[in-house]
Amino acid sequence: NQEERQFKHDNKTSSLKKAATLTQNDRDMIAGVLGRQRALVDGLHEDETFSLIASSIAPFATGLGNEHPLENGFSFLNPYGLPYLPASGVKGVVRRAAKELADGQWGNAHGWSDAADYAVRINDDALNITLLDALFGRESVDGDKRHLRGALHFWDVIPRIAGDIAVEIMTPHQSHYYHQKSHQGSKTPHDSGSPNPISFLTVPPGSEFTFHVRFDLSRLRMTAPQLAEDDRWRKLLTAAFEHAFEWLGFGAKTAVGYGALRRDPKREGRNRSEATEREKKLKAAQEARHKQLREEKERQEWLAKMDPIDRAIQEVLDARQDKGMKETTAILKAIEGDKWTGPDKVEVAKRLKSRMQKEKTWKETSRKKKPEKDKAHQNTLRVMGWLDGE
Repeated sequence: NQEERQFKHDNKTSSLKKAATLTQNDRDMIAGVLGRQRALVDGLHEDETFSLIASSIAPFATGLGNEHPLENGFSFLNPYGLPYLPASGVKGVVRRAAKELADGQWGNAHGWSDAADYAVRINDDALNITLLDALFGRESVDGDKRHLRGALHFWDVIPRIAGDIAVEIMTPHQSHYYHQKSHQGSKTPHDSGSPNPISFLTVPPGSEFTFHVRFDLSRLRMTAPQLAEDDRWRKLLTAAFEHAFEWLGFGAKTAVGYGALRRDPKREGRNRSEATEREKKLKAAQEARHKQLREEKERQEWLAKMDPIDRAIQEVLDARQDKGMKETTAILKAIEGDKWTGPDKVEVAKRLKSRMQKEKTWKETSRKKKPEKDKAHQNTLRVMGWLDGE
């Protein structure tokens, strides 16, 4: 009837945009997960870790092939619900980059080679392996039981998102051809096909990606010990990552420019400085703790050699909540609280008298008009009573 169609305000795209907004809790969770990863890296030996930081210069998409009721999926890290690049995806891209360099098609191979120069034994069989096999693991053919785990262990990457998650749209025009819908006029591709807008989520450009790789030095010394010398493995891995950043990209839809990253050396330098500062603080805390334990041990040995009465008095002084309380006051309060009785009480009173005399607070007589308000005099009278066995 040539009536204007009403626009659907509540549709898939609008729903995705609402879900893509990051709250402060989401950002705190991202910072927390990244902080835990950093803490794990800092807890390992420096020779066992490799880290790179890159910034995205194009939208990043991941997990579009995952099953989802809204046509295109997306990879969220369980149980946090945060976008992430799985470790397996990182390993696959970096391995492919290393393979391209090893093939020699890019001029400078940066040390990569596909020559099987390293001899190992797997299941009692002798086998020659390549650099890629030693670092990434051997990809055995079907039925081959000579498997080999690589020396590199890749970690999941959680991007520090710049802004909110973005919603983008792709519009394939040849659905009649891809789905073989003859009722739309033709099974061959042509430009007059009806476009089919498909919304999907992406991480926006400017987001930060931190890559962590753990290195198994003991394994590499068994398979390819030459790679462990002079951090050769680290130089090879750096070259592979940089090739992947420049030519391959990470995640989905890399063929049309998605997932392009650029290394951020300045941020890496700041992270190294922060890691060095954390290491200094950790070392200082450990030294302080060791000093405290050493002093406590020496103190316990000192207390063990003391007379029982003197040791009991010292325990009272150590238990003071108010460290500014005078020692004589603390001992007075303990005697009044019946901590000691009988002969022990008299012995403590003797030691208290000696302390009061050193402090010049021992006053058997008072020159004040109201002696009852003379605190030092009244304390002296109490101690004298205890000395008399009262």
